[in-house]
Amino acid sequence: MKYNNAVSIAVLTSMLFLFSGTAFSIEDVKLENQSTYVAGTVFTNDTHSEFTLDDCIKIALNNNLTIQSSKLEEGVYKTKIGQTWAKYFPELGAGIDWSRAKTINFIDAYNSSYMPQVSADMLLFDFGKTKADADAAKRTYESKKFDTSENVNVLICNVKKAYYNLLFAQVQCDVYDDTVVDFELQLKQAYALYKAGKKAKVDVAIADYNLCKAKWNQVRAKKTCKIAKLELSRIMGFPEYDNYALTTQMDKSLYNVELEEAIENAYKVRPEFQSAKKHHEAAKMTLRAKRRAFTPDVKINGGFGNVTGTYGYTSYQFGAGLSYNNFNIMKSKKLMDEAKLNYEKSGVDLENLKQDLYLNINRAYSNMQSDGENISIAENALEQAKEQYRQTKGRYKAGIADVIELKDGENAYLNARLDYYNSILNYNVSVAEFEKEIGAPFRDFIKKDTVQ
Repeated sequence: MKYNNAVSIAVLTSMLFLFSGTAFSIEDVKLENQSTYVAGTVFTNDTHSEFTLDDCIKIALNNNLTIQSSKLEEGVYKTKIGQTWAKYFPELGAGIDWSRAKTINFIDAYNSSYMPQVSADMLLFDFGKTKADADAAKRTYESKKFDTSENVNVLICNVKKAYYNLLFAQVQCDVYDDTVVDFELQLKQAYALYKAGKKAKVDVAIADYNLCKAKWNQVRAKKTCKIAKLELSRIMGFPEYDNYALTTQMDKSLYNVELEEAIENAYKVRPEFQSAKKHHEAAKMTLRAKRRAFTPDVKINGGFGNVTGTYGYTSYQFGAGLSYNNFNIMKSKKLMDEAKLNYEKSGVDLENLKQDLYLNINRAYSNMQSDGENISIAENALEQAKEQYRQTKGRYKAGIADVIELKDGENAYLNARLDYYNSILNYNVSVAEFEKEIGAPFRDFIKKDTVQ
């Protein structure tokens, strides 16, 4: 009898495992390395490195804590799918009872007994409630995966902007270094002309002031460059590492992009928009589950017990039935109303996000187009300022122009150089912003021109 009971419980447990599905593995939560180049690399100031823009992006993807947190959150929501399907997994119970009783029929006799028992319940069918909950959990998990993709999308944009800002800061340092050299030469010229009696002493004082001002700008530019490098290092995940150099220059290529095509592609690939769509689908599945809460559950159950004592016996049972668990009609109705409102709200949020996306893409596209046109304008202004400054220096050396005119020419040339590089910076930043908005890189588009 005991052998048959044990076999029955074993068969019941095996059936329950068949219904339980595949168990979730913790391996699915582990982060995957984005690049073999930087996998496991720890950067310290003891070693010098040279990074391209792609290197910085790969390093950030491997070490940025926001991405790691998002990947782990994906794993959390993946487990919720298994938790939902676990309703078809057996609910096992085990225990042991001990008692000692004295009966009225035998005054001097006591009955001592203990009873170990094992039981199992398993859900067979619930009219689609579990499946709807599991579908909602799956959609939520997929939404979280798109959230991770959106975080990657934003991170890449931020890395590009930090990379370009550092390049511009370095160029700015070079410009101010050249300015210091020029003003040192001007001071020497002014002093020589003063000694020769061709210029007044005030020219020497003005030239000396201009040199001090240039050195002050030089120090400020170096501070800006240092801060820009710290910002890039922080985004890459190594905030204290600064012993590296950048090898990629800012791209001057202009892109030919069809706006309507870009918008259509954004609706298909933008992670934030896809996440909202999955969230809307999850709300729909949740509403379906709440509507089916009014249906009963079909369960099977089994149990085994063995009483040992004065009056020993063995018991087992196996059965099936329909049941409601803590069913409350009023509460179930209100939960269904809540799910319906959440579903409608997610639909409104999805449409609102679509309209925002359309606006943001158009804004980013306009910025990119105007910033691209500004490059050629700034380049022409730079050529004019450079030629004017060259002529002014010659006139000053010949004693025709005064130091004020020379200073104005130098400032015009300095500002023109900074404006030119700033226009390239703005265009590259605008391209990065536009890529972020459409959720796709520009390698999918055709370059139309290159500014030399």
